[in-house]
Amino acid sequence: MSFIPITKRGIALTLVALSLLGGCSLVSISPYDSNTDKAITKLHKNTAEFFAEAITAVEPGCAYQHHLSFYQKSKVSMSSLLVRANAMADNSLTVDQLGLLSSSYSNLAQLHQLGCFTPVQVDELWATFDVSFSAILRLELSKKYGR
Repeated sequence: MSFIPITKRGIALTLVALSLLGGCSLVSISPYDSNTDKAITKLHKNTAEFFAEAITAVEPGCAYQHHLSFYQKSKVSMSSLLVRANAMADNSLTVDQLGLLSSSYSNLAQLHQLGCFTPVQVDELWATFDVSFSAILRLELSKKYGR
């Protein structure tokens, strides 16, 4: 049996390598959830339909009261998504993103109660919601494909 001699240089290199690796940390993340993926995709479709209708709606059809069903369904969908996401271990990133999206729906409802949206407001709101949906879907799909 042959031994490799231990030198001061070898020990130093080993310690440097271990200290560099010790500075790295892995973030534990939940596995891909197809139910979340499908529910977010469905909610995105419903929201896009709402904005597509809102951009052309005129009084009184543009009023908040005419869209109560959308707001109620969105609230229920968000609640279901948050309950599911919170029940999964190591899912804080998804929970945080869903929480932000849920707040966006609350803010949208409050803004809508002030009056009908202008086409410019609809475009800006729609773009904001698309960013949120894209971030959530990107995270879920990265879980699926391991990226």
